Amino acid sequence: MLSRTRIPLPLQVALAAVAGAGSFVVARVVCTLARDHIHAIPFAAVLLTVVLLFARALGILFALPVGTAAILAYDWFYLPPLRELSEATYTLLATFLGMAVIVGTVATVTSRRAVAAERARGDMAEVQASLRRLALLIARGEVPGRVFEAVTREVRDHLGSDNATLVRYELDGTTTELACAGRPEPAVPEALIRHVREGGRAFRLDATAAGVPVVVNGRLWGMFSVGSAESQLPDDTEARMSEYTELVATAVADAQSRAELISSRARIVAAADEARRKIERDLHDGAQQRLVALALRLRTATHDGDKPGEVAEIGADLMTVIDELRELSRGIHPAVLSDSGLRPALRALARRSPLPVEVDVRLDGRLPQPVEVGAYYIASEVLTNAVKHAGATVVEISVKAEDDCLHLRVHDDGAGGATFAGGTGLLGLKDRTEALGGTLDVTSPAGAGTTVTARIPLEPGDGGRDAQAAIG
Repeated sequence: MLSRTRIPLPLQVALAAVAGAGSFVVARVVCTLARDHIHAIPFAAVLLTVVLLFARALGILFALPVGTAAILAYDWFYLPPLRELSEATYTLLATFLGMAVIVGTVATVTSRRAVAAERARGDMAEVQASLRRLALLIARGEVPGRVFEAVTREVRDHLGSDNATLVRYELDGTTTELACAGRPEPAVPEALIRHVREGGRAFRLDATAAGVPVVVNGRLWGMFSVGSAESQLPDDTEARMSEYTELVATAVADAQSRAELISSRARIVAAADEARRKIERDLHDGAQQRLVALALRLRTATHDGDKPGEVAEIGADLMTVIDELRELSRGIHPAVLSDSGLRPALRALARRSPLPVEVDVRLDGRLPQPVEVGAYYIASEVLTNAVKHAGATVVEISVKAEDDCLHLRVHDDGAGGATFAGGTGLLGLKDRTEALGGTLDVTSPAGAGTTVTARIPLEPGDGGRDAQAAIG
């Protein structure tokens, strides 16, 4: 359709006036020739059909003057009384054609504005839906890599470009491509990367490539680049990309916060574990060794006959203290866990429990030390809660490795009602689990027992490392 081409509107108006005048000339000749050969009604139907075809092909701007001129010619040169062209008829013809062109122009402009407004509403709805999808990804705490890929796809689909690329600026001056969507294209032009980096603002390299900076916490973090090899990018490309770059900045800032939180939790847990191991070493290498030596000396004195009864009693008391210290040492960090792994440690825990404990461990070989330590202390704390608070009669502990994660489940048949805010240490277990990149859930309906399930990645901390790698 001509009215939808890139021809300027003033030129279209002039062409419509010329078309109207030309159609009058043609219609006059046709009417003169057909006047004595074709009935008026079929001939009028033919004229109306021609006008409808013009409206269909060229739009209302051309159809109105063409139709007006055809009707005037039909009236003047086909239906009696016939007219002769004079100054008055020319004036009337010009008036009608001018009015037809004016009405056609107004109708065309109004129609185009309505179409543009409807298209803008549709684009806005698409943008809002796209932004909602991305915001949901960020709210769910998806890893930055998945968010970057999703944002890049949405940018390309929204702009209709051939490709979209997300680039991160490194501190050493290099760049890293984090995500790319669209047709396989050469790398982002170095000139575009340099201009955005140096200027810190949107830059258009040419009609087919544009870049928009991504700023995180006041620092230039990277850029979005879009390209179109076969067509020119819209003039508002940079403005339309700004909402997406803000989402990327939000995702990066969120990932930084989560990575820092995971790192801090991991440091706290590691420090606590190291403190326990230090106490264990101090007890084993210090107090225990001195007490053992003292007990041996007392036994030697007993054999020498120097107050054998009293010395023997002291020796027995000292051995009792040694046993208590050993038990304390096991509670801090059981040696069997370090020496033999999680399965023997949980079985030893079950043997020492005053409640019957059923242990089902399905593991092949040893696990990373942080995973074993975390799982052991979760099971130990939950078992202690069952003994002290739940009034349980039996506890079940099951462990298995599946999908690159350790799955731990501890269930008791006690009173239930346990919560993270109940002062039973569950919140500390949750923090410990999340510090390892895992999750901990508690199901404890009143009167139906308590079930604690923990899921710990076999490579703890990968979530934090992935976030740090993605955000730089």
